[in-house]
Amino acid sequence: MTIKITNVILAVALVGTFTGCGTMSGNSDEANSVEATSSEVSANNNETADKPTPLMLAAAEGDLAELQDLIGSGSNVNTQTPEGTALTYAVDKNQQISALYLMSVGANPNKGFNAGETSLLMKASERADNRVVKAMLAAGAEVNYADSEGQSAIALASYKGHLTTVKTLLKAGADVNVTPEGKSLLMHIVKNNDLLLAQVVIAAGADVNYSDESGTTALKIAQENGLSDLEMLLVQSGANS
Repeated sequence: MTIKITNVILAVALVGTFTGCGTMSGNSDEANSVEATSSEVSANNNETADKPTPLMLAAAEGDLAELQDLIGSGSNVNTQTPEGTALTYAVDKNQQISALYLMSVGANPNKGFNAGETSLLMKASERADNRVVKAMLAAGAEVNYADSEGQSAIALASYKGHLTTVKTLLKAGADVNVTPEGKSLLMHIVKNNDLLLAQVVIAAGADVNYSDESGTTALKIAQENGLSDLEMLLVQSGANS
C-alpha cells in the first residue's frame, strides 16, 4: 500500500530547526531538500523483515541523502524487524533529522516496539527532544501509552524535570493523574523537589490528595523532606493536611 505525500508538513514546519542540531547530521541544504521531497511513498504498516533494511541503517547514521534516495526508490518507511522500524533506529541513535524526515513521509510512531515496551514517544520525551516529540504527536503518537511498568511519556519527562516537554505532552492530552509505581505523578515530582513542574501539573488537574497504598500523599512527602515551598503550594491547592 502507498500513500501520496502532497507536502512534507513536518519538514516545512521544522525546516529552520535542522541547522545546528548537535549530533545530528545535516546542513541547511539538506534541510531545504527535505521540504522538496514528494513522491509515492511506501508506508505499509504490516511489512516485516528479518534483518535491518538499508533504510534503517541510513536512519541510524543520519544519512538524509540516502534516506531520500531509498524512499524515492520505494523503500517501505514502516517495515519492521525484531529491533523495530527505521524510525526506531533513528530515535535510538538520537538522529533527529532522520526521525523528522521519516515521519514527514509517513513513519508511524506507534510502531517499532512491542506492547509493554518503551514507546518511541517515551524515549524522545525522556531525552527532552521536543522537536521530535511534537512531530510524533502530530503523526498520531499515543500520548497516554504506558509500558508494562505503568510508565508513560509524561512520567519519564517529569522524572527528568523536562518542563517544556511536559507542557507539550499536556497540550496533547497527556493524563496528569497517571500512577507509575503506585504513586501519583505529582508525588514523584514533589519527591524531586521540582516546584515549577508541580505548579504546572497541579494547574493541569493533578489530584493533590492522591494517596498510595501506604497512605502517603504528595503533601506528606513535602513535609517529611522539609520542602516548605512545595508544602505551601500543595496546601494552597487544596491538599488535606
